[in-house]
Parts: sequence; C-alpha cells; structure tokens
Amino acid sequence: MIRKLHYCWFGGTVPEAVSRNVQKWRECNPDFEVIEWNEGNSHVSTSSFGKRALKQKKWCFASDIARLQALVEEGGFYLDTDVELYRPLHELKVDGKRLVLGYMYDCALGTAFLYAPPRHPVLKALLALYEEVRPDCFPVNNTVFTDYFINEVPGFLLNGKAWRNDLVEVYPKEFFEQPALIRSRGFCFHHCCGSWMPERQDFFRMSPEASHWLRWLKRKVNTALSLRKNEFYPYYRAALRGVSLKKECMWRKDG
Repeated sequence: MIRKLHYCWFGGTVPEAVSRNVQKWRECNPDFEVIEWNEGNSHVSTSSFGKRALKQKKWCFASDIARLQALVEEGGFYLDTDVELYRPLHELKVDGKRLVLGYMYDCALGTAFLYAPPRHPVLKALLALYEEVRPDCFPVNNTVFTDYFINEVPGFLLNGKAWRNDLVEVYPKEFFEQPALIRSRGFCFHHCCGSWMPERQDFFRMSPEASHWLRWLKRKVNTALSLRKNEFYPYYRAALRGVSLKKECMWRKDG
C-alpha cells in the first residue's frame, strides 16, 4: 500500500469546513503523507482539457486532471474534499497492481475515492482519453470513467455489483459513495456538496445535522428518483441481463 493521500483545491482559499475535514483525515491516518494539489504545484495545464478548465475557472474539471496525474505519477489514494472517512485507509485491502474504485449509482462509477499504484494502465488510458474531448465539451469525470469501463474493460458489466479482474477492483455504491444501511459496512461517505462552487460553500457541513438513518433514507430516495434519468440507465438494464452494450461518446472528437 502506498501511504499517500491526494486531494485537490483550485480556485482560491480553502473553506474552513474543507480544512477541518482534511485535518480529520490526517488524524485518522497519521502515517500517511497528505498532499494538496492546486494551481501552484500541479501541472494541469499540460493537458489541453485541464488548460481549458483553468482558463474558464471550471475548478472541478481541473481537479479531474490533477487527480489522474497525481495517481499516475505517485500512486496512493485520492479523495474528494467532501468525503467523510469512517475508517483508517490502511484497513482497506489493496494490492500492488489494482485500481480501486466504486459505484456512485448502480448505473455509474464514482471517482470521489480512488486508489492506484503508480503508472496504472487504466488511469494512463483515462488521462490520454481527456485529450480526445471536444473543445466545446466538459464531460463530468463519472461519465468519462463509466464510458471507458463499458467500452474498454473486458468482462466489465455495469450492474452495480462488486467486480474485479487483474487490474481493477470495483465496490458497490454503499462502500465509498453512499451511506450503507448499517454504517459500519461502509468505508466512507461522499457528501456530494459541490463545495468548489461559491454559492454552495455555506451549505457544506461535514458534521451531519441529521442522523445516519435519515441521511441514508434521503440519499436512497434521491438515487431512486434520478436513476432512470441517468444516461447510463439503459446500459445498466442490459448489464442486469448479462448483456454488455457499447456506448458512443458524443463528447469525443470522433464521437
């Protein structure tokens, strides 16, 4: 296990709520090196997609490149700044060759929690894929990851279930992204605060005002309501039948 924890903050002063959460990570993982990537120390601008994101102040898209670059070059863990850790990172079973991630929904992969050794071939391919994005497009990273997996990863089915091969291990959505019904069965929780947006920072609360059960129920309802609207829902339905469908990526230059 590579004991590095990467996170990104672009676009100005880090909000106090984010700093408090990062400090909790440090306290939970005292033997880890915690690294913040920002405009001053990253090389996001070496990517054409990243350069456009910085120029247009689309900070969350700049972080999409920064997280890939950090993991490809150094390896370790990446966490979004609104991820609440339930357990120390060393408790996650990882090996020296697999990329670890989970579902965000049953029909889409999540990228708020990642682990990889350096120079992982899947992350290198994803980084290269960003160079194929049309100049007028900013696809969200969940779309980029999910597109790549259903089109390029042999044997992968977008069915929301745990899956692994020699290079990848995918966990169900309740492990990294969404609250599990029994809290101890999850590893962390992604609050999905959109904390990079100025209008959302006042609503970023890492100390939940509601109980775990209420948070679980609210997220469950919201997920169920949005599932059928997701662009990958037909591919998820096909995968439940054991059918792997390929998807045309309209945001690519050749799409």
